[in-house]
Amino acid sequence: MSLASALATVAAAATPYLAQGPTPWQPVALDAATWRPDFVVAADGSGTHRTVQAAVDAVPADSADTAQQRRWFILVRPGQYRGPLCVKAKAPLALYGTPGDAGAVTLVDSRYNGLPKRAGVDAAQPCHPHLAADTHGTSGSATAVLASADVWLAHLTVANDATESQRPSTGAQAVALMTVGDRIQLHGVRLVSHQDTFYVKRPAPLAPARVHVHASRIEGDVDFVFGNATLVLEHSRLLSRAGRLPGGRGGIVLAPSTPAGVGLGFLVQHSRFEAEPGVPAASTALGRAWDEGVPPGQWQPGRSPNGQALVRSSVLGPHLAGWVASTSRRPYRASADPAAPEPQDNRLHEQDNTRAP
Repeated sequence: MSLASALATVAAAATPYLAQGPTPWQPVALDAATWRPDFVVAADGSGTHRTVQAAVDAVPADSADTAQQRRWFILVRPGQYRGPLCVKAKAPLALYGTPGDAGAVTLVDSRYNGLPKRAGVDAAQPCHPHLAADTHGTSGSATAVLASADVWLAHLTVANDATESQRPSTGAQAVALMTVGDRIQLHGVRLVSHQDTFYVKRPAPLAPARVHVHASRIEGDVDFVFGNATLVLEHSRLLSRAGRLPGGRGGIVLAPSTPAGVGLGFLVQHSRFEAEPGVPAASTALGRAWDEGVPPGQWQPGRSPNGQALVRSSVLGPHLAGWVASTSRRPYRASADPAAPEPQDNRLHEQDNTRAP
């Protein structure tokens, strides 16, 4: 089956998720071998730009006249590119590395939530300056932020290595990739951190924010796929990492914070949940609801976020246990009648999965 045929098949299964927004949307097959770059990034000066940010800055601004817009293509040559990246309010663009080799290009930075900065002086992430804060914050820790619509990211790695070298004892959230836009596609990418690796966020509380991930790999330990956007993740690998959490704890994979009035949040299908050696059996939660902004004990049905996720037709490794209590300590409660859930029920479900030995 061709890439286009495979993508059409899985996208059809995800139609209810991707139809949310001002108009229905279906992702397209991303075949980077056919793309012709407008800009080429090479650290040695052999391209049009030495940094990825400089190439992104050269793309025209987004326009309300969509008929006059075209997609811009940025090829990144092999190498490591350190520093934050901000893609904000740009015309549709594709950022890609070597087809079939996500490891050839790495975008990496090393900031984390609790990393101090000078309040009122230092910016955090260029897309999220947080000038008044005295720490970078979770959003400000992101290596790359995609705050534009219609961005394609393919065949490269985005990593945050703050928790590899610095090992912060508090505020250890270190985002690799954050999306804050609609109709974003990832294909053949690798996202690497520990806590909060991949953050999918709406630009406004009920604004459309649809993200499609295909044939990719996401690595982390705690809440490493999280946020309030609509996410469809297919034919991919979710790898729970070992070595950072004490006492044999394996962490948590999914943490959706879907708004109460939104029916669908995360869909993971035809994927594999795996673990590094050293992650104990049954030590890792499949997920929990992120009750974003809700203090312990103050969650309100119909008003507070109630994360929605469905994991189906996937392979679950022996490291996984089930769903657990939310971030506001709301106990996990399944629907007694899925056809008529109660407002207090969690919206976290599994369907047609298999267990790996």
